[in-house]
Order: sequence, then structure tokens, then C-alpha cells
Amino acid sequence: MNMEKTINRDVFDFEIGYLIKSPCLNCENKSRLPKCHADCQILDMIQTRLARGISSQASALRS
Repeated sequence: MNMEKTINRDVFDFEIGYLIKSPCLNCENKSRLPKCHADCQILDMIQTRLARGISSQASALRS
């Protein structure tokens, strides 16, 4: 059985990018803000990606 190894590595902030516009601006649930944020899949995905990131400035602070 040939199993490929997955290499896990840290994701840095410059690899993630940044938001240029809130996804809530054109959302169909906009009228329910802020109550809808807990159930929002788009916001959950964004928060997960950001939480996986490591600040590229952190290495400069260690020296």
C-alpha cells in the first residue's frame, strides 16, 4: 500500500492575504447582523484561515 505523507507546515500572514471588503456587505442575511455571525460559514472559514497563520513579524521580534 503506497500512502503519501502530508507535510504540515505553518502558514504565514503574507501567504493568507487580507480582506479588502467585508463579506457581510452583500450578504443576504445582512439585516440580521450581528446575530447571524455565529452561523456564518464564510466568517468561520475566514477566522479559521487567520487563526492558522503566524505573523511574519514574530521572527523579527525573536532576534
